[in-house]
Amino acid sequence: MFSRVFLSLLAIAILAPASVVADTLDRQAQRNVVSRLKVALQQNYAFPDRIPALSAELDRRVQSEPIDGKAFAASLAQGLVKASDDLHFSVAFDPEEVAAENRAKAGGETSTQAQRDSERAANFGFRDARRLDGGLAYIRFDFFADPQYAQDTAVGAMRFAEGAKGLILDLRYNNGGVLELAQFLMSYLYPTGKEQKFFDYNYNDHGVRVERSQWSLAAVPGQRSGDIPVVVLTGSTSFSAAEWMAFSLQRLGRATVIGERTAGGAHPVARVPIDERFMLQAPIGQIRDPVNGQDFEGVGVTPDLAVPASDALSAAQDFLLRKRAQAGDADAKWALVPVDFAISGQTTSAKDLDDAVGKYEGRTLSRTPNGLAYHWRDHSVLALDPIGKDLFAVQGTDDYRFHLVRENGHVARLERVWKSGETARYRRLD
Repeated sequence: MFSRVFLSLLAIAILAPASVVADTLDRQAQRNVVSRLKVALQQNYAFPDRIPALSAELDRRVQSEPIDGKAFAASLAQGLVKASDDLHFSVAFDPEEVAAENRAKAGGETSTQAQRDSERAANFGFRDARRLDGGLAYIRFDFFADPQYAQDTAVGAMRFAEGAKGLILDLRYNNGGVLELAQFLMSYLYPTGKEQKFFDYNYNDHGVRVERSQWSLAAVPGQRSGDIPVVVLTGSTSFSAAEWMAFSLQRLGRATVIGERTAGGAHPVARVPIDERFMLQAPIGQIRDPVNGQDFEGVGVTPDLAVPASDALSAAQDFLLRKRAQAGDADAKWALVPVDFAISGQTTSAKDLDDAVGKYEGRTLSRTPNGLAYHWRDHSVLALDPIGKDLFAVQGTDDYRFHLVRENGHVARLERVWKSGETARYRRLD
């Protein structure tokens, strides 16, 4: 779903009189559902010239034999997608959800209590927020929840960008949602006092075309990050509102998009109950970027740097760190080492790891399934992860690393290398 906010602005199809809810529909019941779907399309669908083709496809989905309600809904949805080539269309057979949707609208709500509970249990889509080496902030969120409920969580995530030297927004697995949350998050990327248009859009309201725009918000909680470079990660399943966030930031020159071409779902939608059992989700308008007035429907957002989605995070770190490293930033150079190792695809052989196992002055190294363990004074143990030829990062700290020094093909000593460049050497004893 693109934006629930649009839902309250729509004309909802007149509900059929209450009746006994049946799971199986005969031919006449199927025709009644199709008839109500056509009315809902006339009232809400953004492209009236396509309705005849959609109606014809719906008529073809009526079967002579009784059919299960869920199976019929799935068939109708397939027909709408087929006739429109718009992945936003869906039809659901869910009497409980329809009743909840109607109760929510009657109470002036934009979502049902069950939907809000589900989103809250999923932390409103925010899966990860942390600082990466080199002063980078990373935020991953997998859907856009209603900011009325998600704002505190969103603010908490954006605080990880405060003071960062670069920001990575991970939308690779984001399937869309409420566009106003994208507006809220994007506002953090512009300085106070900067009025920036993000989107132009239109939608149907009782058959009347309404034009609107979304701009950066005048105030947001916490600090803005208006002057740091931003990368947006995308994947082939990035959809709808996620695509719009990536597309607009890209067009405005505010972010670099890295990853895969997105799914190509550009239209805002609304959920429309058509009777006491069936729910239609339909595109209700169009959104356009603020630069060229274009969208990406059916095409997707093309990344500035195309890489497999699985490699996009490493590519983003490399992109943000390398510019600083080339300018002489020592912190960025230090952080680039493990990134380059990950991108290279190199691995440390089991033999090289086994060669390192042994006693050194005041400490020992032992093997772990993925690397080495550093033991000191019989009680301190630190895990070491390979990040280069005979080079290891220390889990829990980025202040120093360990380097194995070989002589005549054998490990002769262990070196602790601090970020400052200072070193300490520990001779091998066995």
